[in-house]
Amino acid sequence: MSKIISVHSFRGGTGKSNTTANIATLLAAQGKRVGVIDTDIQSPGIHILFNLHEDEMKYSLNDYLWGKCEIKQTAHDVTKKLGTNIPGEVLVIPRGQVYLIPSSIKVGEIARVLREGYDVGLLNDGFHKLVDEL
Repeated sequence: MSKIISVHSFRGGTGKSNTTANIATLLAAQGKRVGVIDTDIQSPGIHILFNLHEDEMKYSLNDYLWGKCEIKQTAHDVTKKLGTNIPGEVLVIPRGQVYLIPSSIKVGEIARVLREGYDVGLLNDGFHKLVDEL
């Protein structure tokens, strides 16, 4: 059975992204399959914590919300990036998988979201599709 964990705060800089990345990594270390969706569309940043670079993002959550792709196409398997050995850091080698659905970091696309908005109902539909497809 799938579970959805939501991390939210009205304030920026409270550690939501770090907490989310750490929870995802710990669950993957326990053999779980985890999906992380960056719904901070106005100021995305969790992709940095998973070492996902802009040139690796073929599709983002924004693309799905605007009908450019299916939700599954926005999912980036970042599992292999979790086992990076950095001196002085804890090494976690996951047995499960972590998929990241990033929001776009392109200024024009962020501005479009602010200007036009998006259908919030698509998020719920996308979450349920991801549970079934990943």
